[in-house]
Amino acid sequence: MRKVSILIGICMLVALALTLMAQGPPDLSPIMKDVAATQNSLRMNLMNNAAADVEKDAAKLQDDFTKAMGFFKAMKAQDAVDTAKANIDRAGEIAKAAKANNLDAAKATAGELQKSCKACHDVHREQLPDKTFKFK
Repeated sequence: MRKVSILIGICMLVALALTLMAQGPPDLSPIMKDVAATQNSLRMNLMNNAAADVEKDAAKLQDDFTKAMGFFKAMKAQDAVDTAKANIDRAGEIAKAAKANNLDAAKATAGELQKSCKACHDVHREQLPDKTFKFK
């Protein structure tokens, strides 16, 4: 009976290890698509002076960039990790400014965030023949 219990325990550990090894980094594409949609929403809400909606968009961007940072860590792309972390901070600044109804400050920070996205894409994004993108 004891041998069977040990064998079952070993099998469970092997199954757990295989499961963890099979989990690669998350797919970046849905995260980046959500970032793009949220940034468009943010831009429109800033134009319409909708501070509460700007604050919600900024919180969503913080979540998205946190997910992206996990992908970049798994891919060992430290510069992209640093950019994602900076964008998490920028989104926090946008939310704080929106909460204080200082949309001019939120607009300035949103512009910085947009520029950082392009800079990272120029280095790490490759367009495929089917017009989709992959992380390089």
